[in-house]
Amino acid sequence: MDSKTIKNVTVNASMDTANEDARKNMDVIIEFFSLYLGDTDQFYSLWVEDNPAVITPFTTEDVAVLHNAVQEGWDAVKSFFNPIFTDMKGTFEWTIDEFMVGENPNTIITKTRSNIDITANGPWGNDKKIKYNGIYVQIFKFEHNKIKSFEEYYDSALLNKQYS
Repeated sequence: MDSKTIKNVTVNASMDTANEDARKNMDVIIEFFSLYLGDTDQFYSLWVEDNPAVITPFTTEDVAVLHNAVQEGWDAVKSFFNPIFTDMKGTFEWTIDEFMVGENPNTIITKTRSNIDITANGPWGNDKKIKYNGIYVQIFKFEHNKIKSFEEYYDSALLNKQYS
């Protein structure tokens, strides 16, 4: 399979599926990642209008904005993502290595990698340089091809090392 790059997202994953909803949801996931450090209005338009959620099971005082495991509702979701858009400048690239679509096309699991080379402010500090190559498993849940929830698992020890 050939990879393709869309903005700051490289897709190595197969997108072959007979299910039209699954295919549309995969396109939304690609757009979700392509908008990091980009257009916040477009980013938030990918989400359901009513009660979206971000789930980050690994929470710690060491990583900015990750103090609650579940951010539910628009205020909480925006308090999670807005600092990424407003306080980070630099490179935030994603590689999608796998889409896992099960029987329910509205739940898609991704295996991704990040290449992050940014200067962060706000909750991260003042002009803090962060360079990080992460590996993630994410669970996206959809409702009518809009993101209902985003859940992410990653190596928290490696990430904390970058913030220390």
